[in-house]
Amino acid sequence: MPTVPSTSSAAQSFQPPDIADTVERVRSAVVSIVAEVPVQDIFGRRSSRFGSGTGIIIDSEGLVLTNNHVIQGAQAITITMDDGSQTTAELIGGDRLSDLAVLRLPEGDHPYLPLELDRSLRVGEWAIAIGNALALPGGPTVTVGVVSALGRSIESAPGVTLYDLIQTDTPINPGNSGGPLLDLNGNLIGINTAVLRNESSGARVEGIGFAIDIDTATQVSQQLVDLGRVRWAWMGVLLADLVPEVAAQLRLPIREGVVISRTVTDGPSAMAGIQPGDVITTIGGHDVATVSDLTRLLRREFEAGQTVDVEVFRNTASGGSSQTLKLEFGERPEE
Repeated sequence: MPTVPSTSSAAQSFQPPDIADTVERVRSAVVSIVAEVPVQDIFGRRSSRFGSGTGIIIDSEGLVLTNNHVIQGAQAITITMDDGSQTTAELIGGDRLSDLAVLRLPEGDHPYLPLELDRSLRVGEWAIAIGNALALPGGPTVTVGVVSALGRSIESAPGVTLYDLIQTDTPINPGNSGGPLLDLNGNLIGINTAVLRNESSGARVEGIGFAIDIDTATQVSQQLVDLGRVRWAWMGVLLADLVPEVAAQLRLPIREGVVISRTVTDGPSAMAGIQPGDVITTIGGHDVATVSDLTRLLRREFEAGQTVDVEVFRNTASGGSSQTLKLEFGERPEE
């Protein structure tokens, strides 16, 4: 019977990571963001509220990546650099579905951290967060933890689910939003976006924060720079999971898939011949078992204007059959 190698010698020689040099090298690319948002009370009196967050400069020309919720609705955005100097930033574009936004600093030669792909993260790796936690004076706050899990999904706002998130126990606090999550070498691995503090039952939660992965950040930021918006693939349907119990009750030969609850008139799915009651089992060569599976594919794999094969099971009085239809994705309308 194989045995697990002893770790006593490794434990005795273990040294915590020295992150000071890494922080010193990258902190000049981390900026503090204060957004001024106009508000109006019930008597029509106008004023402003101020929200704080963090951003990361991602190229030498001064593009800054942050969370959309940090700057949403802002009429003025003030940036504080690591050396304490302040400037205003221009909003290039923001995207609610990914909670990402891109700003532009005035012209200059700016320190930056590039968005680098092909970085394979492993659960258990060290992670460093730098951010404007609680908008405390005196510079950014640095916290350290590990990558706790990969591929997480959370509902960040009503009707908005973020996918493929990095879960970390690195402490993340209000004001950290939009800041970098780094590996020990100072490579950007995620954009801090949310923290879970309480379960629906009211139980307090500790050490569960989330960051947007770099693949998503790169895809979204490039479209925001090029177009000012993100062209998400759109099917024009309302969806529901096929519950196994319902499938058994209806004596369907399948037990999982995505049910079409309704199609939008003249939308992409209706034009493709997809009907309410159809169950999508594969799309573009990918199996789909749940609405989350399909939504993730629409965010990561497909583009507006792309045509794919969609395999659906259509239940009929004679027992039903599988059909393959051609679907051309539209562009998701702005909400």
